[in-house]
Amino acid sequence: MKIAIVTDSLTNLREEDLQRYPFIYYAHLNVVVDDKSYIDLKEITNDQLFRFIDEGASYSSSLPSPEVFVTLYEKLLAEYDAIISLHCTENVSGTVNSARIARDSIEGAKEKIIVIDSNTASIGVENIVIKVCELMEQGKSLDELLKVIEYYRTHGQLYLTINDLTTLVRTGRISKTASRIGNLLHIKPIIGFENVKLEVMGKVRTKKRLLKWMLERLRHDIEESGKQVVRITHVNSIDLATELKHAMETCGDKVEVFISNEISSVMAIHFGRGGVGASWMPANYSV
Repeated sequence: MKIAIVTDSLTNLREEDLQRYPFIYYAHLNVVVDDKSYIDLKEITNDQLFRFIDEGASYSSSLPSPEVFVTLYEKLLAEYDAIISLHCTENVSGTVNSARIARDSIEGAKEKIIVIDSNTASIGVENIVIKVCELMEQGKSLDELLKVIEYYRTHGQLYLTINDLTTLVRTGRISKTASRIGNLLHIKPIIGFENVKLEVMGKVRTKKRLLKWMLERLRHDIEESGKQVVRITHVNSIDLATELKHAMETCGDKVEVFISNEISSVMAIHFGRGGVGASWMPANYSV
């Protein structure tokens, strides 16, 4: 069976992985600056985005419409037997709902297009997508791939932290009061998923404490479920991402750590510059 993988641009996979797995396709979100729309990952970079913001531009983001998905799905169905459409959780983005609407509007497509809310975002989705691609190379069936995805929807972690709380206020993620206190005291909130919703999981003031916080949680999950596959992302913070990678690699052969691309521009709108994030999941699954 020939299977295509569709994900959204929030995943922002590394070029080497896109080259290795040519059956991965994007549905792109959009960055809107002063009413002009830019295609995420294609027409705007994070450096350009923050230059616009510093110049006082208004900014927001928009979803790929169901029509975008219909066009992509119909094109792929002419070449593939099935499509796994794996997306950022609906608690962060409505993209997965656009995908569902598109699937339902294509006659005879419900059995061929499997739309899945990953229960995670960004590098969390990337981790699952790459695992699925590796299993596809091994010749695993569609049924087993779906069981593996279901396993990892509930067996992964994602933590993100930022330096500047201003953007979270701008997009309604936290209150102005929390922003003033956080910025004044240099508190870095650590955002993660709890019951599939973004919550503040911790607060740290220094880089050293951030690395310690991440490493403690990684070690806990290693004890719980064995070797972990870790992906790290950042927003204009490659040095911090590299330090985090080196810290996590002190766990030896119990981890496999990758530095992924910078977070996509649509995600950067919400989390601001200077942040770093890590997602991990068990290297081995049980289905």
